[in-house]
Amino acid sequence: MADEEVVEGEDEIEEGSEDTKKKLPIKLIIIIAVVLLAGGGGGAFFMMGDKADEAVVAEAGGDADADAEEGEESATAGEAVYFSLDPPFIVNFSGKSRARFLQVSIEGLTRDATVKEDITKHFPQVRNNLVLLLSGKTYEELNTQEGKSVLRKQVLKEVQKVLEAETGKEGVEDVYFTSFVMQ
Repeated sequence: MADEEVVEGEDEIEEGSEDTKKKLPIKLIIIIAVVLLAGGGGGAFFMMGDKADEAVVAEAGGDADADAEEGEESATAGEAVYFSLDPPFIVNFSGKSRARFLQVSIEGLTRDATVKEDITKHFPQVRNNLVLLLSGKTYEELNTQEGKSVLRKQVLKEVQKVLEAETGKEGVEDVYFTSFVMQ
């Protein structure tokens, strides 16, 4: 009889564990479903957030696109936008008795965000003109602070010249040498 009780006890444990096994997947499925629904709802809310904003603006009697463009223009009208003319320029030029090298990194300043796109679009022409300008210099010209300042102004004029010819506007206010190495 004692053996029977142990057997009966084991049956009860197994039955209890089967119930637990049956309930666990159901709970897990419910949790997964809730997480997926919440994630899907959050994703839909995020994706439709812009549409809802436009609807609110339209109800208020405004044009969402016009308001967005106006906001961009006012933000970029006075705000400095910097762009990099990467990769750095590396040119050789003549020295007194030996070949010399110049490596210069150039950054530009504009207040019009579209100029950055124009520079990217016409970058081969800008780069070509700057390589020709830089390689035409001598070590003696670039060895002084005044020579570097004159070169900086010439680089600015060259970039403005390309943009004026291609887009009808100069667009670039200034350029800066962020690295200047002569050897």
